[in-house]
Amino acid sequence: MKRIRMDTLLMITAVIVLVAYIAYEAYSVTHVQLQFETAVLSTVYEKIDTKALVIRDEKPIANAASGITVPTLSDGDKINVGGNVAMNFSTEDAASAYAKYHELQEQLRYYEDLEAKTLGQAASVESINSEIDTRVDEYIRALDSSDGTKISKASENANDALLRRQMIIGESVDLVSIIQDLRQQSEAVADAAMPDSYITTEQSGVFSSYTDGYETLWDYAAAEGMTPEQIEDAINTVTAGEQPESSNLGKLITSYAWYLACAVDADEVLSLKNGSKINVALKDSDDTVLTCQIVSGADVQPGQEKTALILKCSSMDSKLANLRCEDIEIRIKEYEGIKVPASALHVDGDKKGVYALVSSQVSFREAEVIYSQDDFVMLAFDQSNPDGIRLYDKIITQGKELEDGRVFT
Repeated sequence: MKRIRMDTLLMITAVIVLVAYIAYEAYSVTHVQLQFETAVLSTVYEKIDTKALVIRDEKPIANAASGITVPTLSDGDKINVGGNVAMNFSTEDAASAYAKYHELQEQLRYYEDLEAKTLGQAASVESINSEIDTRVDEYIRALDSSDGTKISKASENANDALLRRQMIIGESVDLVSIIQDLRQQSEAVADAAMPDSYITTEQSGVFSSYTDGYETLWDYAAAEGMTPEQIEDAINTVTAGEQPESSNLGKLITSYAWYLACAVDADEVLSLKNGSKINVALKDSDDTVLTCQIVSGADVQPGQEKTALILKCSSMDSKLANLRCEDIEIRIKEYEGIKVPASALHVDGDKKGVYALVSSQVSFREAEVIYSQDDFVMLAFDQSNPDGIRLYDKIITQGKELEDGRVFT
């Protein structure tokens, strides 16, 4: 048996590789793989992505020196000067008695309200069924939001509708007995539920039970004059993770106006003006967009590298009251049109546009570029242009030898 020489083996291998390469090239020419994106209207923003320090006019509320403290307010509740923020109990049994009393009072108010709604009621089964559908849908949406307050309220509304349906169709729901029983239980624990003292406030404002120890670290009155270095140092302090110890009961936010302080490159704010309104999106919460006023930092000097961009906002709720250091998106300008990868843009003659596959045939669609980034372009949508992009076109984002009229099978 003859052995194949090494040089002969190498030559055979080279021929096989060459044939395989030629076959692959021939296949790729005759079998072009196209990739598409559907043309839909989108919105993109010319924006500044940065980190912001939240500065509020807030005062910590000290906890009682001893005993057990129970807040009388929920997050986001308003309170006037001299109002009761919390109750102090000397023993755990007294605090538990109050918690039981409070729970019974909530149930009593619910059933008394339900009794008032159903008194003389003549609603039809169809209308209450429709209301139940609506309430259940609201409850499902509340669950998706992960907002405890919304979930609790939606659950209460759904339960309310279901009970009223029972009463309409004649099922026995003895509200009078339920209410009498709750009143008796409340009276039994009322005396033991009295607090020994109250914690009051010397100012009016909005209560928040969340404290992070940074409430007094920055001067609210001096927020508009902060420097980029001060903002960066403050953000570094917060993000270092060494949170100050706090034994406070909560805090009182004494002004609805609060600030987002950012240190940004000066050339990023050239199109902005102090005093103007601008939208700011919280990046960790896609559905939260705030309208803010630029109070300082937009008027930069030639040669200036950094600027302290200070934004003022007047929105306030329990969620916003907990913010301290946030990744934000400052939306400078909004563009609406057809968003496609930059690779989809072509030039046909003297016109820019994209290729779309229409019934297996390539069709060139004219398009004006209204905004671009490294990886995508935003194209104007003009439905009056017969040669322009149409909604739901299959825009070709990748393909070889594209030309108007070419047929792919």
